[in-house]
Amino acid sequence: MPKSKWNPQMYYRFLHQKRETELFLSALRLGVYSHLEDWKTPEKVSRKTGWSVRSLAFYLNALASIGLLEKNGSSYRNTPQSNKYLNQNSSIYLGECILFRERMMSLDNLDERVMKGPVNTIFQNNKGVEVYDFYEAARVSVPEMYAGRVQSLVKDIRMLFGDTPPKKILDLGGGSGILALEIISAFPCCSGVVFEHPRVAALPRRIISERGFSQRISVMEGDFNTDDIGDGYNLILASGILDFAKDNLDSLMEKLSRALTPGGYLYVVTHNISDDYQTPQESILGWLSGHLDGLNVLLTRKTIDGALEKHGFKRIYSGKVNGVFEGFKGEFYEVKKYEE
Repeated sequence: MPKSKWNPQMYYRFLHQKRETELFLSALRLGVYSHLEDWKTPEKVSRKTGWSVRSLAFYLNALASIGLLEKNGSSYRNTPQSNKYLNQNSSIYLGECILFRERMMSLDNLDERVMKGPVNTIFQNNKGVEVYDFYEAARVSVPEMYAGRVQSLVKDIRMLFGDTPPKKILDLGGGSGILALEIISAFPCCSGVVFEHPRVAALPRRIISERGFSQRISVMEGDFNTDDIGDGYNLILASGILDFAKDNLDSLMEKLSRALTPGGYLYVVTHNISDDYQTPQESILGWLSGHLDGLNVLLTRKTIDGALEKHGFKRIYSGKVNGVFEGFKGEFYEVKKYEE
């Protein structure tokens, strides 16, 4: 909200937002939405769960008051959005991912952490894998990938490559490998590589094997900041990773340029951090926990743009990533290949 519109009441709004958040997270932990695919009274939910009827009546009413449930008389059911994303029976249930991220980015013991300062080893090493469980983050995020992101990316690749689809792709820091898997699935003549840290690599390897794509997608382990990433790629995905190349941005950009074939494309999603580190708020607050622990991550958009330009990358297409990633920009770049 613009500072000019602030008034003392806004301080109390923060307290209300906290109560809304606590209510929302509690309902996820209890699995409330999985009991309300159709109209039910508190009594009926109680018979199924054994929970207090009286407490349920107040609780469900509160959830309806903030728009997470619908109310009709004394009965309640999910809204269409809650049924789609918060119901454990949904194929794109996001609850597990939301609860994981709440723990991952928690500001518990905030006062103490501010007073004591960072953990020395984390501050000295500046490695995210020492703070965050990226394996689990990738695992619980699989349904999230199908809430618009996969569909948008495949559509953009079809438009970009036209009648000559990519033959070899690299998903750099690819997490679960879902993006690579769905691209390979959409283009039968395409093969791919998922590059991941050794602590995460077992996850994409398992998912790729379970879905029968081991002959077309390989998993390469290492640190993309320092290790070789291969070459001959028509398309490289760098989604949310350039922000973490703080001490190696130039060398990584050079590596990406070499790895692409003439006419190849680099796909970039960043956290879009402003020069003054004020926006977007979701990223500033989301990574605050890690910063307090001692990490020094997140590059500004200007820094990343400058590095891309320096190494010959030219933005050719930009659009919003749909679904739960709405607001993040997925951008395609090409790089001029000069003759030796």
